[in-house]
Amino acid sequence: MKETFGEFIHALRIRHSLTLTKLAAALDIDQSTLSKIENNRRSVPECLIPKIASIFNLNIQSLLKEYYSEKIAEMIYLSDNHREVLDLVEDKIKHIKERKSIQGNINFK
Repeated sequence: MKETFGEFIHALRIRHSLTLTKLAAALDIDQSTLSKIENNRRSVPECLIPKIASIFNLNIQSLLKEYYSEKIAEMIYLSDNHREVLDLVEDKIKHIKERKSIQGNINFK
């Protein structure tokens, strides 16, 4: 998805012929909050991801990937060397995985 998460939600809402009011009610948020999300003036709270997936019958894992990728992009978009930052992130992920797998093999007697 090249669009923002808010634009994606807006497009889904329109495609499913839902009003702002109806979708906001289904998500248990204020209509003004949903409007801000759709207009990229507010981030989508992570707790809404399962509800969005359920309402629109989407794969939650795919939706979470899009959500996290946008969060990471927002954090580093002003960086002049975002490629280096992404490379460092990849290295840190590998290190965390290695550390977790070693910890998972500890045998307590």
